Amino acid sequence: MTLAATSHQVTFDPGSQQTWCLPGETLMDCARRSGIRLSAVCGGRGLCRGCVVRITRGPVAPPSAADREFFSPEEIERNWRRACQTLACADCRVEIPARAMATPVRAQVETQDVWVRPDPAVRLYPVNVAPANLEHPAADDQRLIRALNEILPGAGSRIDIEVARGLPESVRAAGGEVSAVVRFGEVIGLIPTGKEPLPGLAVDLGTTNIAALLVDLRTGRTLGSQGIENPQTAYGGDVISRIGYARGSREALRQLRDLAAGGINRLARLLCEERSLDPARIADVTVAGNTAMHHLFLGLPVDRLGVAPFVAAVSGAADVKARDAGITAMPGAWVHLFPNIAGFVGGDHTAVLLAIGVEDQSETKSKPVIAIDIGTNTEMSLIHTGGPRQGRMLSLSVPSGPALEGGHIKCGMRSAPGAIEAVKIHGDRVEVETIGGAPAVGICGSGVVDTVAQLYLAGVLDRGGRMVKDHARVRLTNGRAAFTLADESETGGAPVVFTQHDVRAVQLAKGAIRAGISILLAEAGLREDDIGQFIIAGAFGAYIDLESAVAIDMLPAVPLERFAQVGNAAGIGAKLALVSYPHRATAQSIAASSRYLELSGSARFNDVFVKSIGFPLRCTT
Repeated sequence: MTLAATSHQVTFDPGSQQTWCLPGETLMDCARRSGIRLSAVCGGRGLCRGCVVRITRGPVAPPSAADREFFSPEEIERNWRRACQTLACADCRVEIPARAMATPVRAQVETQDVWVRPDPAVRLYPVNVAPANLEHPAADDQRLIRALNEILPGAGSRIDIEVARGLPESVRAAGGEVSAVVRFGEVIGLIPTGKEPLPGLAVDLGTTNIAALLVDLRTGRTLGSQGIENPQTAYGGDVISRIGYARGSREALRQLRDLAAGGINRLARLLCEERSLDPARIADVTVAGNTAMHHLFLGLPVDRLGVAPFVAAVSGAADVKARDAGITAMPGAWVHLFPNIAGFVGGDHTAVLLAIGVEDQSETKSKPVIAIDIGTNTEMSLIHTGGPRQGRMLSLSVPSGPALEGGHIKCGMRSAPGAIEAVKIHGDRVEVETIGGAPAVGICGSGVVDTVAQLYLAGVLDRGGRMVKDHARVRLTNGRAAFTLADESETGGAPVVFTQHDVRAVQLAKGAIRAGISILLAEAGLREDDIGQFIIAGAFGAYIDLESAVAIDMLPAVPLERFAQVGNAAGIGAKLALVSYPHRATAQSIAASSRYLELSGSARFNDVFVKSIGFPLRCTT
């Protein structure tokens, strides 16, 4: 790439969004700075296929060596480039394909709600703060604390400084009749006395998505749930990309921290607006995130997380003031973060284990359970639910990468309208289902797994994953094979294809997951049939077709009734800890009692992984 010496005006289509590309900036940098949505799975390091664009007007910089390898000569001639590899050399117009800027519609997974008896960390006390007079000229804080302790001895002992700053006005405006929100003796907020909900926020801070539940702390009832894409995805679709960016400077770390807080605040605002509530009334917040998200949210250094043996700066549960974390809430509200287990098995997995622990496992209590949260980094645990080893746990994580969420796939995209989510192959005929029934523009995670399974079952792939070249839908471009899922007549534009490279990316991802399961079983001295239930958690796990996952040997070939797809279990775990303070101690116990298996550099993992890349001899379900 040659550095540009001057700024150039760039127009991004669709939408004719105009901005200036500064000297030395790539088109990706320009889009990020201007808030223009453009996929960046690898964080702009030139390792993925997410940021493909076409320059439709103006001179085009010569392609990088990496882009010459990536694109065909015909595509280079038509001015296709990757935004992270391209500098503007003059004013130009840039077309972003639909799949590269599609907004996900499945950023939050519906999950069966749970109710738990409310026992939150915060308490609400209606009090009457008597006015001061010449005979008793006590300060406002003393009179408030006295009123609290008259209701319940020891209820109040101190007042948050931000609450104290507004105390005189709050008390006098309400004529002394206020409700004090108290957390372990500390007054964290004052609100008018009434019957409105006391809102709390439970957050699943995922690498790809952020999901939140707004909960009434008085009743334990979920008032609403919502999800959005994690705004940090502009700096990479996986944690390693973001860690690499954050290690660049303190400003980069602060930027990622602010993006996480901004995403949570946006969710809180959306949820509160739907119910005519004020986000500044949120009394408590719990956050469950993997180790990297936990550190980035708190602004903790991530340098040691980026290199083996992946040591966290903080592993235990953390409690910080909401204002210090950039979260909009009551003046003195706190944010509780779940404890990490070790390595990349973080607080989100602890929350999953907390959630499934309250479910009825009466039918399988004598058999172990394996819980798997599939994502760019897949965490899994084997839990002994009965017998002499009851309560013992083994946990590990595997780098499954973004392929199963559409990343590193030529036509991959997030779960947005037009994304192929299900595939059936009947000879030369292909049936696809897209999200929203829109014309196909790309393929999302569930469609990726379906496609590979269908290609294998139809004989288009051999056991090693090699694509045959004599199928009617297999096209060769520069000797590279690609299977056409939807041609130009069906898409109204460019065809949606699945390439040999895509197959290899999925094989690596599914091989890592399968190897992790095999190592858990071997470490526990168990066989697949000894497991009573496989619990699949997370957004990706909620939508995959289990038969397809078994067909490609991503999941073991056990009866399908042994699998349970539980959706956003991390969000439910976050709710449990929000509504019931004792569940926080349970989560801490879960994290402390799990034995972690570090697989980085493990010869055993490498051996099992290599054996898990191929497909099974017979595909049965």
